[in-house]
Formats: sequence, structure tokens, C-alpha cells
Amino acid sequence: MIGMEKLPFSSNRCHPPFIPGHFSMMILSIVSRILLLIFCASSIIMMYYSYNSDYGSVGLPTDHNLKRISKNASAISEFKYVRPVARVKKGNKWIVVTSISYPTEDVKRLASIEDWNLVVVADTKTPIDWKLDDVHFLPVLYQKTLPFSLSYSLPYKSYTRKNIGYLYAIAQGAEWIYDTDDDNKPYDKRGLDQFDYDETISGVRFQVKNSNAGVLERLFNPYRFYGMDQMWPRGFPLEHIEKHSNGKEQQALCYKMKRSAVQQGLVHHDPDVDAVYRLLHADSKSGLDIKFNMFTPPITLSVGTYSPWNSQNTLFHKSAFHALFLPTTVSFRTTDIWRSFISQKILHLSGLTVSFVPTNAIQFRNAHDYLKDFKDEKQVYEDSGKMIEFLSNWKCSNGNSLEGCINDLLKDLVTNNLWGKEDFKLMSFFLNDLKYMGFEFPELIGENYQDPYTASNNEEDRNVNCRRMNLEFDLVDPREYQRQNIIKAEQKLNYFGDLVEWCNEAGYHNLSKQFPSANQLAKKHDESYVLQKDKDSVSQYKTFVIFSFQFLKKCNSNYCFQVLIVVNNYPWKYGHGIIQRLYQPYFASVVFCGPWYPDLIIEQDNFTSTINPINYIHINPVELRRGYYGYHCVSLVKEMRFNNVRGYFVMSDDAIFNLWQRIDYSRVHSVTGVNHENDPAWWFNRDYGIVAARKILESINTNTDPKVSETWKRFSDGLKANGYVRKGWSVNQEMTSGSGRSEADFFYVPSSEINYFGSLMRIFYQHNFFLELAINKFLKSVRHQTSLIRSSSYIWLEERDHWAEVYNKNMVGFHPVKLSNFQKPGEKRKKYCEAFLQLWSDIIFGGYQNFTVKADDDADFKNG
Repeated sequence: MIGMEKLPFSSNRCHPPFIPGHFSMMILSIVSRILLLIFCASSIIMMYYSYNSDYGSVGLPTDHNLKRISKNASAISEFKYVRPVARVKKGNKWIVVTSISYPTEDVKRLASIEDWNLVVVADTKTPIDWKLDDVHFLPVLYQKTLPFSLSYSLPYKSYTRKNIGYLYAIAQGAEWIYDTDDDNKPYDKRGLDQFDYDETISGVRFQVKNSNAGVLERLFNPYRFYGMDQMWPRGFPLEHIEKHSNGKEQQALCYKMKRSAVQQGLVHHDPDVDAVYRLLHADSKSGLDIKFNMFTPPITLSVGTYSPWNSQNTLFHKSAFHALFLPTTVSFRTTDIWRSFISQKILHLSGLTVSFVPTNAIQFRNAHDYLKDFKDEKQVYEDSGKMIEFLSNWKCSNGNSLEGCINDLLKDLVTNNLWGKEDFKLMSFFLNDLKYMGFEFPELIGENYQDPYTASNNEEDRNVNCRRMNLEFDLVDPREYQRQNIIKAEQKLNYFGDLVEWCNEAGYHNLSKQFPSANQLAKKHDESYVLQKDKDSVSQYKTFVIFSFQFLKKCNSNYCFQVLIVVNNYPWKYGHGIIQRLYQPYFASVVFCGPWYPDLIIEQDNFTSTINPINYIHINPVELRRGYYGYHCVSLVKEMRFNNVRGYFVMSDDAIFNLWQRIDYSRVHSVTGVNHENDPAWWFNRDYGIVAARKILESINTNTDPKVSETWKRFSDGLKANGYVRKGWSVNQEMTSGSGRSEADFFYVPSSEINYFGSLMRIFYQHNFFLELAINKFLKSVRHQTSLIRSSSYIWLEERDHWAEVYNKNMVGFHPVKLSNFQKPGEKRKKYCEAFLQLWSDIIFGGYQNFTVKADDDADFKNG
């Protein structure tokens, strides 16, 4: 064997003493290993010092190395984009998730949404063979090749690696980023379409009443606004839950306002709550089953107000990309909550806002250890209130630029132990990466900023943009959800019970006969055609259709999908409490529109006093002009943007609505329809008739707004299609014909026509077009239904003293009956109880009869 042979040697060179071959090889092996160990140790020491010189002892790039990285990123930015790893769909809309699993069904659904690109950020646990067509999958090794500063620094096995996904999407030209998780289910593209994309919108705002408001007044609880009692989102300061109610007089309705930069969508079934709530309310196996109010509109949080929001169903516009960073020095259950608070302060520095939109996704969570979540959320419980108070009071001392202010804020967060110094550095890197990709910081607004969307207090203004309002819904205890139909029946009985006592005061006692139980009433209302459960769901989403059926089973009223608008031509004083007790339990919402001055409200007794909360829109007296422009209330309610509503009933405060009457809910309904075609009344009076019509036409001729043009085209086409433009005439001639008016103290507009109605009435309102003339022109342009009992539904002059002799149950609407006449006990109140409330009691609580005045397929227009 070779090992046994003698080693060769040369006689002319020195050589060591003879050593057997096997022993020699052993010595060489030992020496080699020693040398290898010395080399490896030296390499490790050199790498350690090199790493520390570049990244510091905490594993982050030092300032010196940051310059090197930044220089590299700056150079790479000249390429203008990072090469995409998959096909880029058109539209500049991106979805970002992180995942450690193979593609789930939810991820596949996200990837299939039209015009949305999906980025999936991998971590060390993500399968290396992860693959899904048309998905921008970013493996760990690929992430290291990206030119972002964060690529060198973010921790592994961390949700915050999502930050790389944000930067990647932005590098591809993203203008919108939908931030979600791989187990979240938006209602397909339709769910994402529920977010606002137009630059200017109308809607509801939450605001503080004064600049000295404390944290309690600045906090907003979206779950309460969307109808859930004693429920709060993860991150809501626990110390404020008991006393918090979203405040009073803290809402405004705006005709035109800037769309929010960040929008959080609510989630159906198992929404994001903290471990405290789950430990108290969640089923250990199935979790939660929450159904938010389905009619509540979007709401924008004004500058200076705060609410926690998560990373599970949130849309960022490019103007808010500097607020995307997820911090790394806090727990997984804290990172997105901390981002939400800090982001809101950063957005407020440039006048940008956050909004909440109605349910547009569904979440089924796996049951897990809520106590572990509780431990992970420790900082949320301890510091959320402290964080909001700090941010609310924080002032920027570096007033030259938003970037400078953000830098100071990030440092102060470290100083106040609200996050670690690593996050100060990492977010700085993130912002630098944004700048290298061309991001421009918004303008700093300064400390003297005046919110342009504060509710107006100018009572002489006819063109109010933002006004006082209030919108709240009955709060639902999730534990009582299965009893909602019984609870609603109890409400009907209790409210009417107040009116029974009110009638007793006037000496009318016939209403006091026996009423059904709540269970009996709920069952009977389910069997009534008009008050039945309507199975034609308004939803197009499979998951939401199920919810709609469940809701209807508990609502036992067709009107559950309708809004009732009650218009008062003068300041509200008395009567709204009666209207609330009669109609409120049957509708999705009852909204009172008119001059609303709480100090003028007369609370005559406990039986007709205001039921709080009350939903109202304040409208200046000059805007209504004694009722001349009452249709403006409908435009305003439309601009509230109710969700999933079928239609809108409109009635004057002195009208009677026989809600047991059946109408065709798919069409406009008018008591009298197109009427008085040969009567020039109101046309030649001052400035609101023919003069206003001519001004309207002049404005259309010079109009440059495409939405106005679209509305006017719809109006013109409707007049022609329905035969209201005489042969040889033009639409302009019909508009200025000087004849035709339609009574408008009671009518109905289905949701299919509400946008058109609201837009057309905005045009008419801007030029002072009188109510009955405006409604007449609208009716001529649409399919509509009229009541069989037309002219007798209205009474005039001395007839009004004898209204009870004319009114009957076969009418849909009747006008007028002045509720102010019944303020004090007496014969007038007694007559109201006998003629109307007794009939109401007999039909609603007794006979349950259906009165079909018109069939759904009757002829349109002049069909009375």
C-alpha cells in the first residue's frame, strides 16, 4: 500500500529523520486543521468588525454605510424601475401581502382580481417552490438583490418584511396599494370598488368641535358608528371605552371634499378586535360572527381626530405612501396599530385624512390562543392612549418642510419610548427609498391650518358646502343578534305605547285595548306583503347575499331597506318625536331635514319628546325659503351616501304616510304625478319660475362639468322618450313652457334614480327653481307611478280644519295635518288619535291587511 512505502529523498538536500508514512500523514492532518481553524477565526473576526463598521452593533446600517447604500440606490434609481418578476396589469393598482404558506384560495382570488397586481413577500419559512401565475412573488434571495436600503436591514420571520413589498409595488408605478393578508376575503373586485377613487367626493365627516378638545373627543370608534354596541377595534385605548360615544354634534355633511389618502374597509363575520374582546365574547372554536349595520355610509376622520386601523383591508393612495412603513421594534399585534396612529399624525401635517368604508370583505379566522394574543398586545393596552395623547399634542419645531417634521417626530417617538431607535433609522431608510423613486412629500400645512370642511355656522349662506348633521343607528349587542326581530317588535310596541298614553291625556282611551306580544307581532309582520321579509337581496356578493337574507329575517319589514326623509320648512320645534315613534322602527333610517336648532326644541311631555339619538341634517332657512326648495333635502341625503338602500321616501313634517299601502318600489312614486299642465301658477311669480328656468338653460349652455352634462342629457332624453317635448319643440322650450306643476309633499325615489334625482335637483337649486315645478319636470323624465287617490290626498284653505273627514286608509300620502295643533291635550289631539292613530293601531297591530292601490305592472305616467 502507498502508506507503507518509503518516502523518496535526495542525497543533495537536507532531510528529516526517517518517519513511517502513516504517522507522517497524521501529523500533517492535525497541522492542516489547526491552520484552517486559525483562518476561519480570523475571517469571522474580520467579518464582525466589517459588519459593525457598516451596520453598527444593533445590526443596522451606520450613517457612513447609509451614505454608501444611498449612493448605490441613487445610481440604481436612474434605471427608473425595478424589473418586474411577473406581468404588470394596467391600472397602477397593487395588492401587497406576506405569506409563509403555499398559495391559499384567498391568495388565488386576490391574484384573479381584474386590473389589480398582487405582490407576495416571502420570508424564510415560505416554501422555496412557491408559484402562482401572474403573481409578483418575491423570494428571500430576490429581496436581497433589490436596491432598497431596507433590503439589508429588515428582520426575518417578521410581518414587517411587507415593507419590501410596498417599495416593490411603488417601483412598478403603483398609485394605489391595497394592504391585506393572505386570509382576507374582499368581495372580489366589487369589494375593492367600494373604496373611493375620485379626487372629490361628498359624504359624512367626523370632527372635533374645538381645538382644545381632549383625547376622548378626538377618538373615533368605527365599530360603534357601524352599529355595534360595546365593541371596539384592536388598538382602541381601553381606558376610554366606558365613556366614549363618538361624541355629540361631531359630524358634518360635505357636498364636496377631498377624498381620504387612506381608507379602511370594515370586515364582516370576524373583524379585527383585541384579545380582551375575544376572551370575553369569541367562541373558542368558531370565533366571532359580527354583522355590522349594512346601511351606514363611509365616514371621513377630519384632521386632528384618531382611530386605530389595521393592515388587513386598507387602501393607500400614492399621496400617503410615506405613511406605509410598518415598525419592527414592536410586536406583531402592535406594528400595524402603531403605524395607524403615527401615520394619522403624519397625514394631518399635510391636511390629509383617513376614512372608513362599509363592509367590503369577510374574514374567517382560525381559533387560536387568545391569551397569547393578549400578551403580544401588552404594549397596545398600555400605550395606545399615551401614543394618541403624545401625537395630538406634538408640535413640529422644524416648520420648513414635511420631511423635516417627520424626522423630528420619529426621533421624539424614540425619546418617549413609544418605539425603538431602530425604527427611527429604518423608517428614514424607507423614506429615502421613496425619494429615490421620485416620491414627492406633500406640502406642510402649518400650525394655523383651518379645516376647510368644518361645518358652517353662517346661517345666511345659501350655498353651504359642509353643514351640521347627525347619523346614528340602533346599537346591536352581538349576543342579541338572533333576537333582533323581537327587539324591533318590542320597539314598535313601546313607541306606540307612548302615543297611547299621549292620547289618554286628551281623553281618547280606545287605543288602550290589548296589543299582541312582541313574538306575535314579529310573526304577523313577517306574513304581511308590505311588511314582509323581502327576499330580493340588494347585494351582488354571495357572502353578502347570505347576510342580507339573515338581516331580512330579523327585520320583518320591506321598509328596512328604505330611508324616510322628513322635511320641515321652518325650524324644528315640535312633532318630530311623534314621527319618530310612528315610523322609525320600520325604516333603515329616518332623517329629519330642516333648520335644526336644539335650543328651540319643545319637549312638551315624555310621550312625544325627542328620541335620542336623532338623525338630522341642518339646512339654513335661506336654503329652504319657506319650503320653496324642499327637494334640496333629498340631494343632501343622497350625498350622505347610505349603503345598500333600496329607495327614499320623502314627506313633509305635516304629511301622513300610510305605510301599509303597497307601491311599486322599483319606480318613482308620486301621489298626483304630472299635474296642472294648463295652470301657470308659480311660473310667473318673481324669480323662482320662468326666470329660474331661463337661468338654468343659460348655465347648461356654458357648462364645462361632464357630470352636469351627463345629468342634463339624461333629463333631455327622458323628456323626449316620454312624449313631453311637443312636435317641433325643443327641450329648452319645454323647460320654459310656463305650465305644469306637481305636488311634492310626499313622493318616493328608488335607489336606481337617486343619483340622477340628486344631480338634477342640484342644477335646479343653484338657480332657485321652485319645488313643484322642479318635481314636475323630473317626473316627466322618468318612469313613475301615481296613486289612485290623487287630488283628494291634498286639501286646501278651510278644508284643512276638517282633515279627518277627508283622510282615509286607502291613501298612500295625505297633506297637511299640522302636528303643532296637537301639542297640548284637547279636542284637536283627540281627533288625531281617533282618525289616524286608531286606524294605525287597527292595521299595524291588529288586522295586518294589505291594501294594493296599484299593481307593480300598471302603466306609467298619466295613470291615476
